[in-house]
Amino acid sequence: MVPPTIKDFEKWIEGRTGLTQKEFFDVWVGAYDLTPEERKALWDQVKKEEPKPPPPKPPIPPTPPPPKEPVVPKELIITRTPYPKWWKDSLNATINFSAPGSATLATVAGKLRLHVATIVITVTGETVITITFGNAGSSGPIYLGGESQPMGIVIAMGNSPAPCGSGPLTISATDPGDGTPSIGGFATCFAEEA
Repeated sequence: MVPPTIKDFEKWIEGRTGLTQKEFFDVWVGAYDLTPEERKALWDQVKKEEPKPPPPKPPIPPTPPPPKEPVVPKELIITRTPYPKWWKDSLNATINFSAPGSATLATVAGKLRLHVATIVITVTGETVITITFGNAGSSGPIYLGGESQPMGIVIAMGNSPAPCGSGPLTISATDPGDGTPSIGGFATCFAEEA
């Protein structure tokens, strides 16, 4: 058997962990039939060898600073518009009558107050419509269906519903011609405690 060399030991120990260098050496030479003198000579060579320093760790790059948030003047910030508070509780009132005539679309009692969010009206002929918003009063005449006039109207009040107070929402129609036009559509209302 060829006697082991210091280079054989270095090759064998490379990458191994968990024991001291002396413990690794004892395990390694245990595989060879060495005299105590040969063991000591090899160990002296191992001790003379300078341990290789571990390779330097690559430098950790500095953490970049967080990006700067743009500074927006307070007066330019637009807040999100929430759903109107009544969007789950709104009720639709049907509009369906002939002119001349009128209809009560919604009414409230007690401590409730009526609000109108949307009104949609269509006509089949020349008609003059007036809408009464309870205690808030009436609209002016709305001319529909005549020559060069629209056949309907949509009044969408969005986040500013028309208040009717404790009075009812009514619609009336007159017929300036000689027909009897039909009026159809709906109104979206909601009631709120005063």
